[in-house]
Amino acid sequence: MRPQFLLKQLLLSTTVIALLLTISCSKKPERIGDNLQPDQNNIQLFYTDTVSIVAYSVAEDSIRTDSPTNILFGSMKDPVFGTTIAGFFTQIRLSTNGHNFGTNPQLDSLVLQLAYSGHYGDTTAMQTMRVYELKEDINIDSAYYSNRSLSVGETDFASNQFAPLPKTPFPFRGDTLAPLIRVPLTLNSTALGEKILTASESDLESTAKFKEYFKGLYITADPVATGGAISYFDLPSNLSRLTIYYSNDSDDSLRYDFYITSSDARFNRFDHNEFQDASPDFVNQVVQGDTLAGKQKLYAQAMSGIKTKILFPNITKMQHPSGQKMIVNEAKLIMYASDLAEEYGAPSQMALVLNDGNKAYQVLPDQREGDDYFGGKYKSSIKGYQYRITRHIQEMILAGETKENYGLYFLVYGASSKADRWVFNGISPINDSLKPLKLQLTYSIVNE
Repeated sequence: MRPQFLLKQLLLSTTVIALLLTISCSKKPERIGDNLQPDQNNIQLFYTDTVSIVAYSVAEDSIRTDSPTNILFGSMKDPVFGTTIAGFFTQIRLSTNGHNFGTNPQLDSLVLQLAYSGHYGDTTAMQTMRVYELKEDINIDSAYYSNRSLSVGETDFASNQFAPLPKTPFPFRGDTLAPLIRVPLTLNSTALGEKILTASESDLESTAKFKEYFKGLYITADPVATGGAISYFDLPSNLSRLTIYYSNDSDDSLRYDFYITSSDARFNRFDHNEFQDASPDFVNQVVQGDTLAGKQKLYAQAMSGIKTKILFPNITKMQHPSGQKMIVNEAKLIMYASDLAEEYGAPSQMALVLNDGNKAYQVLPDQREGDDYFGGKYKSSIKGYQYRITRHIQEMILAGETKENYGLYFLVYGASSKADRWVFNGISPINDSLKPLKLQLTYSIVNE
């Protein structure tokens, strides 16, 4: 580190001292050092952006995906991250208890309808949706993770190919509905429709009974050859439903709707194919474990994909052994984009969390000041993200070598309900025109 001496000394100037305290305590970031009441003759102010940083990207193990804001579906072949497939398991509930399909019911069709709530990626690529009957119970009170797989039947009731239209209103029987997709589940086999239609009076007595009889659906996608998108579906929407069309001895045109509500269990499963078809640089760092490759380029991906570990190995050595006190006025961590592919927009917000060493994340003390102060939202002006981590850096310096440091993790905010990804620069980008990952540090030394 080569600190740049900015102010030689602050002599008898209450104006400058007030300015220093303002820098130190903007939106009350610290109040660190307020109790020192230093002699103004003994303060020195420094700035550096050459703090040593070690950063590298690693694969996420799994994330919890039950009852997400959006349920994700589809396949995407990213030129950097490779192939990702998002599928989901969900329960279905009765719209009315005690329904009776009447005498001699005959199946016409069974249709799965899903309401869009957004997307990520290239929607021009064709997707193939496959729908299977769930053979294993799921529970709304249980935790489910992105690598969880459940038992399903062998029959694919959909084999439906389509190009997602998440922004296009859906015309239906003379009406115009919000964007949605309707998938027939009787083209390959009528077995699922027949099972529902032949449910007993007891099976249809209540939703709880029906879920014992019909446990739900597993909906997944085939891998795309190139491009592709992940669609977001709003399952609890009134437009998301399973509809059976049928006739009986009394009526030749009947229907009954099954819904998915916030009280029904549902969760996503994500598959990255072990990143086998990702870019060579990515594979070298993430799959083969070359952490030094993180000096040039780093990665973050939602859907239990990739996170970046960040450490400041020499920060504790900044505490002066001679008794000089160090006051951190501001510490700002800045990440700059390396790759801004048009179809893969930057995430609207990223998360920076403390690694506690037990495979758990902790909120940084600076975040308690609020997100507007802490940061994390995408800034188009710098094509990147920035965080104020003043408290965290000060605490590290004060703790010195007495507290083990496991570093920070930088990852997509809300990664279980989004498909976002981002590529950004390490501390030594291969192209000199690219801005490196850096920690900008303004601090004061108090000579007692």
